[in-house]
Amino acid sequence: MRERFLNWVIAHPWLVIVAIAIMILSSLAGIPRLGFTSDFRMYFGPENPQLKAFEEMEQRFSRQDNVFFLVSTPSSQADQTLFQQDALALIEALTTAGWKLPYSQRVDSLQNFQYTQVDGDDLLIAEFYTLDELPLDLSVLAQRAMNDPDIVPKILSKDGRTTGINVQLFLPENNSAAASLETVKAARALANSLRQQYPDFSIEVAGSVTSNVTMGEAIKQDIESLLVISYVIMLAIMLLLLRTVTGMLLVTAVIGMSVIVTMGVFGWLSYTLTPPTGFVPTAIMTIAVADTIHILVSYYYYLRQGNDKKSALMTSLSINFSPVFITSITTMIGVLCLNTSDSPPYRDMGNMIAVGVLVAWLLTITFLPAVLALLPTPKGRSSQQQSALMDRLADTIIRHHKALFITMVALVAASATFAGRNIITERWHEFFDTSFEVRRTIDHIEKSLGGLHVLYFVTDSERDNGINDVEFLQQLDDLVQWLHQQPGVVQVTSISDTLKRLNQNLHGDDPAWYRTPESNEAAAQYLLLYELSLPLGLGLDNTLTSDRSATRIQVSLERSDSRHILAMEKDIVAWSEAHAPLLHIREATGLDIVFANLTFRNVTAMLEGTGFALIIISLLMIAALRSWRLGLISMVPNIFPAILAYGLWGLLYGKVDTATSVVACVSLGIVVDDTVHFLSKYNYARLQLKHSPADAIRYAFHTVGVALLITSAILIGGFMVMEFSHFNPSRAMGTLLAITIAVALLIDFLLLPPLLLLTDKRQIVKTHKPESPLVV
Repeated sequence: MRERFLNWVIAHPWLVIVAIAIMILSSLAGIPRLGFTSDFRMYFGPENPQLKAFEEMEQRFSRQDNVFFLVSTPSSQADQTLFQQDALALIEALTTAGWKLPYSQRVDSLQNFQYTQVDGDDLLIAEFYTLDELPLDLSVLAQRAMNDPDIVPKILSKDGRTTGINVQLFLPENNSAAASLETVKAARALANSLRQQYPDFSIEVAGSVTSNVTMGEAIKQDIESLLVISYVIMLAIMLLLLRTVTGMLLVTAVIGMSVIVTMGVFGWLSYTLTPPTGFVPTAIMTIAVADTIHILVSYYYYLRQGNDKKSALMTSLSINFSPVFITSITTMIGVLCLNTSDSPPYRDMGNMIAVGVLVAWLLTITFLPAVLALLPTPKGRSSQQQSALMDRLADTIIRHHKALFITMVALVAASATFAGRNIITERWHEFFDTSFEVRRTIDHIEKSLGGLHVLYFVTDSERDNGINDVEFLQQLDDLVQWLHQQPGVVQVTSISDTLKRLNQNLHGDDPAWYRTPESNEAAAQYLLLYELSLPLGLGLDNTLTSDRSATRIQVSLERSDSRHILAMEKDIVAWSEAHAPLLHIREATGLDIVFANLTFRNVTAMLEGTGFALIIISLLMIAALRSWRLGLISMVPNIFPAILAYGLWGLLYGKVDTATSVVACVSLGIVVDDTVHFLSKYNYARLQLKHSPADAIRYAFHTVGVALLITSAILIGGFMVMEFSHFNPSRAMGTLLAITIAVALLIDFLLLPPLLLLTDKRQIVKTHKPESPLVV
């Protein structure tokens, strides 16, 4: 059946090409139907418990979508603070304009900070300043700000040179991506306008919505620029190693069509793309190369041997059909195991790459032979030098196979120890490099205001108006005071501080009364008086629930990793259960908690997925090679590359996040390709040609070594292009994949042959004429 199919393709090339052209045109029509979102929530499935807790908190209090403006004096003016006429005017202008941004719900700044003071028997609550009523001596205003713990360092840096204006948003859930883009465009336009009016000050834009929009911009930039670079690098490698322009163009056509068809299929399925799926085109382009290279290298080889064009093409297709099919299946199995990921975008990425691999295989066995059948017979310029190099390499490996085996096993063992140095962490604040304003602003916020990581704790009295209970408030204050003493805690925001300040104000501003109110009635009255005095839009809805049963504590931490954040959460929950049981704190929430848990959950899921994929691939190899021994041996070159790669990663970087945790699964299906092709040729030489293990290894190197070298070089070059990405998760994933493929080639060349020489003791007697190597 296979022979009839291949003969039909070669006999009807134009029919095949027209059918593929129709498929390409249909796919192009589907691509515009693809949507895109960069909302951070898309990283989590609806069943994610941390996301549920986060969304529940937003429903009880307020959403966390925001735009954040950071205003600072220039670094050249080290002695200047923001307490000067122009700076205060700029802050007020930003505050006023912030209310006019699309979907703006609340604006908090130094200018509209609700400052409380007492005048006789009257409690005065007003904006911290207005330009119309500035004191003649601005140092008085500065002194007042610097002495208020609710201002410094929460909204004003300790040196008085940097402040933040936070615009809280209420985005429509059914179209948050478009609303986010609209808001960020307006915020950037506002910042640009004010920069022209106030050139002596720095105005930067950040916030969760800005990060979301920037994520989309980073992926778009990667797709527009890195795909071109990938093409150029792969073209250069193919031209250098294949030494034929025709072959290079054919491979380029196959990988380009594979990307188009894949994106078109998912477009017709109305898929919504996410930042991780921005990696898909590069992955498909890179992986799709392998199938065509093996067929082309064999085709040119048989032409050099004197075969006519049709015979060379049929022989190449026949001997590579099964290996190419199996490698495609194993690659699909590897990436499909991303469906065990706890993050939906990585599941989509795996499914899209799997479809791309399937399309590439279909094009390789249809489009490629059809075009080759139409083209004139190429001049055999495939490198004899490369084959000779492979022959010398095989002889060297055979001669020193014991020393090589010991060396490679020792190297893998050492890498395993370095792999243990990797810290599981997720730094969502560092998704972008410093070429993006939002990353530079985030770093500036950390240095000036601190508190890069924010944890929220919902303290629930579990009864209406329960937050007015004095005992509840005292335990809340005890927790706040304990938090202030913990290393790494920068800021703590709680309603208890507001009540203590009000208590002091209503007792003649006597510092001795800066404490929790003495009765439930007093606490209720203070809060009521305070709320009635607050302007519209600056109420306590972001701190208290409507029934006054619960309040929220905000804890800001220094820059750290996920392990420390989760450990801090555990310590806080344990302390509150032991010393503040009335608060009923069960867990923390916030983006840092959600992302930190996602990484640990994803690493566990990826280990399970990789193990499952390894079992399936090993069983497939056993069936394909028709040998339990070779099937089990194949596990070594399939497992060891990940150990070596993560060991090098631990030595060079030392951090594993969600993006790099999926590499083990993705790379497993790719590195198997080399193993399949090498073992298939080795097994054919042993069983059909009746070669000894040493001669079978020479045969494998001679027939497939060059193709493995070319495909690995293209894969490494294609994935290394991601090193130029400005989106750090894509950069890390591409770099680690390139490292994995590089070490996989070393293992297939330097460890697998010695392992075969040491373990393959089969006695094979030549009893019949060798068959054509149709079966792997």
